[in-house]
Amino acid sequence: MTYTTETTHTQTSAGNRDFSVGFPFLATTDIKVQLNGVTKTVTNDYTIVQSGANTTVNFNIAPASNDTIRIFRDTDIDAIEATYAAGSAIRSTDLNTNNTQLLYAAQEFGTLKSDNSVSFTLGDKGDIAVNSSTDWTLQNNSVELANMADNSVDTNELVNYAVIDDKMANDAIATRSIKDNAVTLAKMADNSVGTSELVNDAVTLDKITDLITSKLVPTGTVIWYAGTSAPTGYLKANGDAIANGNGTTQGVTTNFSALYAVVGANLPDLRGEFVRGWDDGKGTDSGRNIRSSQSDQNKQHNHTATSSSTTASKTLTGTFGSDPHDYTPTGIASWTNQTMSEDADQGNNGRVVTINATHDHTTTTTTSIANDGGTEVRTRNIALLACIKY
Repeated sequence: MTYTTETTHTQTSAGNRDFSVGFPFLATTDIKVQLNGVTKTVTNDYTIVQSGANTTVNFNIAPASNDTIRIFRDTDIDAIEATYAAGSAIRSTDLNTNNTQLLYAAQEFGTLKSDNSVSFTLGDKGDIAVNSSTDWTLQNNSVELANMADNSVDTNELVNYAVIDDKMANDAIATRSIKDNAVTLAKMADNSVGTSELVNDAVTLDKITDLITSKLVPTGTVIWYAGTSAPTGYLKANGDAIANGNGTTQGVTTNFSALYAVVGANLPDLRGEFVRGWDDGKGTDSGRNIRSSQSDQNKQHNHTATSSSTTASKTLTGTFGSDPHDYTPTGIASWTNQTMSEDADQGNNGRVVTINATHDHTTTTTTSIANDGGTEVRTRNIALLACIKY
């Protein structure tokens, strides 16, 4: 035959304050109540209501949803219910009451022990808390490691999250104990992943692009790009204005303060320009500031031309009359260094006179050098897009 010494309820109806007892008892003072494992006090927390054969525990404040209500019997055995005096009559009621008291106590305590050191009253017994005949629990921290056998605690005895970091030995967790994707970046120590931990082809360009553009290439770096629009992280070096802070330039919205500190309020305009190394005190191209422009120029030089004079000589032979001294040859008035000689008289034919003379011609040379080429000085080149890192 089974018997009942306690009843457990779970609050399922909001606002419900009444919970049935569900077992026999001698007195309402033998009824005890716990809420979520905490023993409550009659009157302060609840009252016992009897209505005919039904007995109910009525809480002053309704337990919350899913709270556990435990109602159990703790029969008072400090004194016998009925005593007998010498010569008095023995009533069956008193005998039954005494026997019931003993029966209830035996049910609550289970098997009685003959060892006088065992107390069957409710309450704390050192490392053990006695709640009822069937409910004995260990106090917190009552089981010491020295009293536990090796391997006495198995996985089944561990509650979730019971093992904290402080309780784990070094290297206690092996690879097989780690769930997939359980080790996040936040859980990894700096420099914990070396080259040997990387599988082949694990590091892609997408994974290092940000590192290259933000760490390896300084702000203000100028590159030449083969496309018509600037790559990610760069602006066209076309003279556009930039903000000293957050702003939008060429459709890019970001904080330009770092680039502003290098170039100022405007990007350098490198469109159609050749780039020359800044002199920086060398003396080859003195007097210029960084990023300053310079117009085109030819180096100073001279052109030379020559001219010459030519001397010509001519001999004239003519026949003259009786007085050759009155003869002046025609056509040679501008000739110089004239000499005249007379041959023998030729009779009626007159005299033969030979005149030698020289004549100088001075030539003035005017040289015209025709122009050749276009509108600028340049070398062979290829057009690329100049871009600047922001």
